[in-house]
Amino acid sequence: MVKIYTEHLFLTEDNRRIIFPLLFDMVYLPNNGTRSNFIFVDSLSEADVAIFPVDIVSFLKKDKSNFFHNWIAKMSQNKVPIWIYTAGDFGFTFKNENVLTFRMGGFNSKLPTNTSIMPSFVNDPYNKILKDDFFVLPKKKRPSIGFVGNANGSLFKFIKEFILYLKRVIINLGYRYPEDYHPFYPAGRKRYKLLYKLQKDKRIQSDFIFRDKYRARNENKEKTTLEFFKNIQDNLYTFCLRGNGNFSVRFYEALIMGRIPVLINTDVRLPLEDLIDWNKHCVIVLEDSIIQDLLNFHSSKTEFELEEIQTNNRKLVLERLNRVDYFVQISNKYLESK
Repeated sequence: MVKIYTEHLFLTEDNRRIIFPLLFDMVYLPNNGTRSNFIFVDSLSEADVAIFPVDIVSFLKKDKSNFFHNWIAKMSQNKVPIWIYTAGDFGFTFKNENVLTFRMGGFNSKLPTNTSIMPSFVNDPYNKILKDDFFVLPKKKRPSIGFVGNANGSLFKFIKEFILYLKRVIINLGYRYPEDYHPFYPAGRKRYKLLYKLQKDKRIQSDFIFRDKYRARNENKEKTTLEFFKNIQDNLYTFCLRGNGNFSVRFYEALIMGRIPVLINTDVRLPLEDLIDWNKHCVIVLEDSIIQDLLNFHSSKTEFELEEIQTNNRKLVLERLNRVDYFVQISNKYLESK
């Protein structure tokens, strides 16, 4: 049982959307997993870990009294390991050896060792969106790869993305504690060029639907959401490339559906890399060699191996990359010596 110290005054309904992910399950959605593995304590002397209760990116924008830094100092003086959560596409690097930072993405070569990448905690599409139960796809001669989403190669779209990026950078500079700097990445245009390259190759069976907007912004959300997940379901492989931040939510959606992500490596760090052999669950490729990398992977696997990967990918998310079990593994890794 991991004993958690936190500031309960911030565990309010108003903060529901920015709460530390593990605390969300302990406070708003308590379940057997949290009850059997985690417990709140009021004393620092009893605590195994101190968790700052809300996203620090949001908190620091409003912190006029240095509450956060004073809290960190207090926890450090009591020699309690500290966990913090930095939300958003860009994230925030907090330099303190006693602090473990959780974030969605960032650049692997630049992130400190005391940074833990969280998976996107996606819901199971088989529960409410799709009418089918999970099934595996057989191996075909040509690898089938799917994609539905924002992919636009026009100059207008490029300029629009750049203007939005500049606006965000300028706003960020006005904050006392700005988010990490990320260079401009024209995700929509990059996707379009790579998908078009795949589409032209006759050795690959492509199944792409190009959109000018993300599906969440589409007026007919129910229809486009079903279309999105049916596309993943119908294809053995799913094309995955980062968005504004250096991570892909689609990557985890493909995994939970029991399909194989084809992840473009943009200096990403994946969750639990020292505990999970990601090469057994996905195809990690470079932009310049995406076609050959995919063909080599597909030809190197038997039908049984590809079916096994599909089953293991769904199992990986359901049993290890959900909110509770992810933090159980983190606790075992970082707190076992305490």
